This record gives sequence, structure tokens and C-alpha cells, in this order.
Amino acid sequence: MRGSKKKRIEMNLFLKNKSRKGQITIFIILAICIVIVLFLLFTKKSDFVTIFAKESPSLQMEKCIRDSAKEGIGILSLQGGSINPKNVYLYNGSGISYICYTNQYYVPCVMQKPMLKESIEDELKNYVQQKSVECFGKIKQTYESKGYVIFMSDSPNIKVELIPNNVKVVADVNLEISKETTQVFKQIRADIGSDLYDFVMITNSIANFEARYGDSETMNYMYFNPDLKVEKKTRSDGTKIYILTNRNSLDKFFFATRSFARPSGITGN
Repeated sequence: MRGSKKKRIEMNLFLKNKSRKGQITIFIILAICIVIVLFLLFTKKSDFVTIFAKESPSLQMEKCIRDSAKEGIGILSLQGGSINPKNVYLYNGSGISYICYTNQYYVPCVMQKPMLKESIEDELKNYVQQKSVECFGKIKQTYESKGYVIFMSDSPNIKVELIPNNVKVVADVNLEISKETTQVFKQIRADIGSDLYDFVMITNSIANFEARYGDSETMNYMYFNPDLKVEKKTRSDGTKIYILTNRNSLDKFFFATRSFARPSGITGN
């Protein structure tokens, strides 16, 4: 009997302690809610947005660079690595750059962009730089109207590098933001996931085969790169349109070649 009574007393004490802990937890939660409500009431809307919506000038500039780079990558990929292509074949309404080309018959093509990776990096750099000047100017005006004092370079120095699965963009901005305190940012960086590097390597290899032998074997590339789909569409003038597709991401890259072309109606052995 005594043992049973002792167990009941211990159980009652346990339940009381548990109840007290539960009450303390509720009071803590209520206190946190009150603090949050007071913070919202006494914090300026613009400051609240800056803190919680992550709309600081530096983050907005990063978004600007990222969006511009994605847009540029999309244009480059559809047009054979050029923003404003000149020597092109019109295919489905788009002008696709010749990577290797000759306007004659029975002769090998000549590489139009022997340094294709560097050429694309340069094209994308110029595109992002042009877009960012306008975008940064709008960001500066917006935050100056909110009481910020902002100093930045008139034209950011953009650097672009293609690496496997990624396009790295770095902008030297020398950005200084002041409002109560001062923040200084020397660079804004953005990494864009992309298959562009791999597409450029495959394009170079195909173009070199075209320049040497007048054709390439697409199955070899797909055999050694299971995630890659290579389509080759031969046109009546001897032009070949290549379409590279990553089977996972569905990213695409288009380019054209014309090598050892034959007059219409004449076929090889």
C-alpha cells in the first residue's frame, strides 16, 4: 500500500512539473509573438522590406546580373554562339551562325571562330555589361529615393568564364551604400547553371571534323556522352544544322557548318 501511495505521489509531481513546463513554453511563444508585432508596428515599411525581402542594392544588382546573363545565354545558344550573328543560315526563323564555313563547292570549310569559348565569353560579357548599366541605374535611383546614398562605377567591369555546368559572372562595381551605416562592395558575383561549356567543347570537335573530313559522325558523341543528343540536319545547299541537347536539362545549342558541299542534285559515293 505504501509503495502504491508513493508511486501516485511521484506521478502527481511529474504531471505538475510537466504542466508548469507547458505553461512556460506557451508564455515564451506569446512573448515572441508580442515582440514581432511591436517590431512590425514601429519599423518603417521600407526598412522592413529591405531586411526581410532581401531587397538590398547589392542583392538587386546580383539579380540584375544573373537575369541578364541567363537572357544572353539563351540568345547565344539559339544563334550559334553570337548575340548579333552576321554569317548565318536562316533556320526556323532564326539566324544560326556558321562555326565552320566555305561558300565554294568541294573544298573544306574554314573555322570562323577558332577560339569559340573565348568568343562566347566576350559576347556574353558585352551583353551583360550593356544590360547592367541600365539596370544598375534604376536600382540606384530607387534606393536614393528611400534615403540611401549610393556611389558606384558608371559602368561595371564584367568578367565571364565558362566552366563545366556553370557560367561564372563577376562585376567590379566599387559599390558604396550609406544610410546610418556604410557598406562597401567591391564585386558582385553570380553563378548560372548551364551546359554551355560542354556544348562549346562538342561544337569545336564537330567543326574540326568538318574542316578536315567534311562531315562528322554524331553517334560517336552520343556514345561517349549518354546525356547528349546530337541532331544533324543537312540542307539543299550543303549547309548542316547541328542541334545539341542535354537530355536531362533540355538545354540546347544550335550551330551551322558548310564543308565539302556539292551542287544540288549531286551526291557522293
